[in-house]
Amino acid sequence: MKKRVANVITQLLINEQIEYVFGVTGKTIAPLLDAFLDFDQIHFIASKHENGAALMAYGYAQGSGKIGVCCGSTGGGSTNLATGVATAYMNSVPLLVITGQVSTQDYGKGAFQESTGFGQSIDTVDFFRSITKESFAAINPNKVAEAIEYGIRSAKSGRMGPVHVNIPFDIQQAYIESHENHLKPRIFTEGTVGESAGLEEALLLIDRAQRPVFLVGWGAVQCGAHHEIRKISERMGIPVATTIQGKGAIPSNHPLCLGVVGICGHQVAADYVFDHSDLLIAVGTSFGEFSTYGWDSRFFNKKKIIQIDIDNREIGKNFPVEIGLTGDAKVIINQLNLMIRNKEVKAKPSGRKIGPFIESRGRVLNPRKLEDDSVPLKPQRLLNEVNKLAPDNTMFLADSSSHWAWSMHYLEIKEKGNFFPTLGLGAMGASIGSAIGLKLSLPDNPVVCICGDGSFLMGGNEIATAGQYNIPLIWIVFNDSRYGMPEASIKKMYNRTIGVSLSHTNFAKMAESVNVKGYRVETPEEFSLAFKEALDSNQPVVLDVLIDKTEVPPIGKRKLTTDD
Repeated sequence: MKKRVANVITQLLINEQIEYVFGVTGKTIAPLLDAFLDFDQIHFIASKHENGAALMAYGYAQGSGKIGVCCGSTGGGSTNLATGVATAYMNSVPLLVITGQVSTQDYGKGAFQESTGFGQSIDTVDFFRSITKESFAAINPNKVAEAIEYGIRSAKSGRMGPVHVNIPFDIQQAYIESHENHLKPRIFTEGTVGESAGLEEALLLIDRAQRPVFLVGWGAVQCGAHHEIRKISERMGIPVATTIQGKGAIPSNHPLCLGVVGICGHQVAADYVFDHSDLLIAVGTSFGEFSTYGWDSRFFNKKKIIQIDIDNREIGKNFPVEIGLTGDAKVIINQLNLMIRNKEVKAKPSGRKIGPFIESRGRVLNPRKLEDDSVPLKPQRLLNEVNKLAPDNTMFLADSSSHWAWSMHYLEIKEKGNFFPTLGLGAMGASIGSAIGLKLSLPDNPVVCICGDGSFLMGGNEIATAGQYNIPLIWIVFNDSRYGMPEASIKKMYNRTIGVSLSHTNFAKMAESVNVKGYRVETPEEFSLAFKEALDSNQPVVLDVLIDKTEVPPIGKRKLTTDD
């Protein structure tokens, strides 16, 4: 039986249990979008910009554990996807990026928006190569199904990331003999590990250590290893610190949670890792600049390091390690937990001292400001109100800049909640779109995106997408008419600033203009009332909060000069 290639692609996506595809329409991608109308199991979300589509797919993949799918037309419709795709690449999130192309018979003729690389045209396939695991064109209609299946496998295997497939208009339109093996779900098993010499050595180090500590990164959260880490932590009395990207790996109020290590994290966590631990078990972290205070040597002074990562290139890249274990962190940690139980490894007495250690030092800076009633509203007070009112299962995002620093330090992640980062690339405005995909993947969880006025001016157009499809989530905008973190950093470097001021914008009115509920908030009481109403409203809501611009974000030590 003959079927249109676009319909075959759609069936393959359904086989992957993909419910949503995000994109912007256009001629060269129209056959694929038209095919979606023939199926009830898949829905197209029309974003307002292709970058928003890629970021929504990114959020969907983070929340669902599936591959995210986005698409765009040729030319600018493809290049507009770049920042969202690069964000997925830097954070190892699997995406299938499908772009259209002019028909093969028109290659090299100067067709409108041609991006084949012929003559003075951009080469879409080459364009995506530096921000994807793989980028290729599918120009044989009989091989498109295999190309899509291969792309999905590649995106989800090893260190995950986006894969780009460019498909010409006429190839999508072509009819081919449909083979049942391409239309039925295909199961690929994940590898497992048993006891190995490396795991035995790691277990021996843990057994001998007096004060071991876990350092958990985004890689551990992404693969689900943080659940097994928590089991080991509770069984063995091993405290847990997280990297900036790993925030949420363990509830903030857990008795063994030290907090976040990094430039805007918690000093108590850094103190324990630097000065009190004798073994650092790092899982799913590359020891990047922000999470290591610019690669502070105290991370490896007077202690040994066990590093676990899916990517062998990350092992020992920034700090010397005693043992490096390469593979799926969830599988490795699960096996380690089994070995700990089977060999009856004793718990650490040091675990009983973590509570008093945290209490003696305190968790956050300036705790009195958590209850400060002054106006403009203090960021610390705002986040304290969020902590009090947000349901236990709230999923949080924080966009790049000063509000991200405030959130890292003061925001609490609860037992059934989590935190979803976009920091790898550090693109401002990224979380605004990814929050929409996250909500679609987790419809039963409240989703709250914390962003700033600068980032909202960059990516806030996508709230119109949430309004159009009535996707209920909350954006909290820290509005102080400036780029807060760049201002603090630049002023520290040069004692003067440039380009950090923003116009005074009413984001509540902006929201109302695209049929999204907006609140303008100036006092703690107004915020609490508006946030409660937003949580109960079952609709997208923007909370435009005027905050105190004199408060400096808790960015701590950051490498700002070549001498640092």
